[in-house]
Amino acid sequence: MANKDYLEFITGRETPPAFLKEEARRDILLSFKKNSIIFKFLSFQLLGGLFSLIVCPQFGLGLAEGHGIAHIFRMIGDVACAAFCGSLFLSSGVVLAFIGMKGEELWWVWRRYSLAFIFLPALMWGLLMLTNVSLNLQGETLRYHVTWFATAVMAQVLLMNFRNYLFTRLALIRFHR
Repeated sequence: MANKDYLEFITGRETPPAFLKEEARRDILLSFKKNSIIFKFLSFQLLGGLFSLIVCPQFGLGLAEGHGIAHIFRMIGDVACAAFCGSLFLSSGVVLAFIGMKGEELWWVWRRYSLAFIFLPALMWGLLMLTNVSLNLQGETLRYHVTWFATAVMAQVLLMNFRNYLFTRLALIRFHR
């Protein structure tokens, strides 16, 4: 039954809706600029990560002595501090990408490479943070690092999904006018 439906679909003479045709055209055109788009996205992730070092004192680079702005979260506990720093790390890169990239470029990146771009920066930063476990720093437990990694990934997924939802809704509204 499924094969019959598939064959009917392939051999059918129906034309796709215009908005799907436009989406496919845009996807193909952006694929020609693949390297440039990927480089821009990763550059914004790197800049965002460097920005987070200014705010989060994980490596002693905070603006203020002690825990700086993270002091509030540190007072709640190590897990709250990890959640703040983890979400700040990837969120700052995503926000910079929102500012510096076109909506269609972000849509394309997210559609094609979402898992790679979620886990690559988080994994690289997570490995760097896990080196602190071997230094026996106070409060740096496995639970701390798992919380950091999980909130970093969740924050990026939520922001990118929200941004792409808005982009596709606005594109559909513009198309139907």
